Amino acid sequence: MRKVLHVGPCHSPGGMATVMHTLADHPPHGWTASLLSSHAEGGIRKKWKAYRTARKEIDKVCSKNSDRPDVIHLHAAADWSWRRKVRLIRIAQHHDVPCIVHLHSGQFDDWLIDGGKKRQTHVRSVLEEKSVQGVVLSSAWNERLSPLIGSLEVVNNPLPPHEQSDNAVRDEDHLLLLGRADPVKGHAFAVDLVSALRAVFPKLRLTMTGTSNSEHEWVDSLGWVSDKEKSRLVASASVLLIPSAFEGQPMVALEALSAGLPVCASDRVVGLPDTVQTAAYNDVEAWVEVVSGILRHPPEAKLLMASVATYSVDEVQQRWKTLYESL
Repeated sequence: MRKVLHVGPCHSPGGMATVMHTLADHPPHGWTASLLSSHAEGGIRKKWKAYRTARKEIDKVCSKNSDRPDVIHLHAAADWSWRRKVRLIRIAQHHDVPCIVHLHSGQFDDWLIDGGKKRQTHVRSVLEEKSVQGVVLSSAWNERLSPLIGSLEVVNNPLPPHEQSDNAVRDEDHLLLLGRADPVKGHAFAVDLVSALRAVFPKLRLTMTGTSNSEHEWVDSLGWVSDKEKSRLVASASVLLIPSAFEGQPMVALEALSAGLPVCASDRVVGLPDTVQTAAYNDVEAWVEVVSGILRHPPEAKLLMASVATYSVDEVQQRWKTLYESL
């Protein structure tokens, strides 16, 4: 059996960790997979310690024939995440182990442009090395990034196996936002949106994760929730909101569609199925129009589910098998 080692923020909250665990739990046929955390929540010292531990572990496992991975699959964002991953690539190259660099960040294009030609040339040079393959989450991201750093492979985020039911009885007038407590996720905007919508839908309520309190009685702020609770919310809500300033390819959107839950996302979020309806970022009036339409005329659950068929973990892992073996 061949081995792939996934390296990244597998123990930190967020979609990247979800992707890493799904890929590790469902490796391609003929492969085994393991996880190595290179990130920690908290201050700079904790993050630096986690990175140093990962660096030592990669050097250790690559030095042993019994533990040596055939491919190291690095999961990266932008900025310091990229810089750390490049150092890990150098260790893998020292041991002649090829690397996948899986770019998840919804800000990678902005980071490249802000750094100018020097940064773009550096990133391109790393990704064009013989033992390295860059991967992005969608064709839309490839169109944005390839002019800056060269051609990239495209592999969708994976949806783990789960039972589907298009007969779910959903709440009426119940909006949902799933995301960590970060301004880019748009929690405050979602509250403003629902406040405006309640003029037409007086019973409308909003459930949010990531935040733990609200001054409005029609907002349920749940903080962190378990996967079981998240699944229950996705199964019962009316519409999932993704008003983010940026995203790579949000797993919550794919999970919602696979459960037959309609999704409305910011027009800054790219690379999602056409069944996701969009509205202009930070424009309450535009969002009121789109979300009102969904509430009045919900799309068929079967159509939503069918739109994410190509994201099934079996199909995605076949794509990874091809890429791994090409290296």
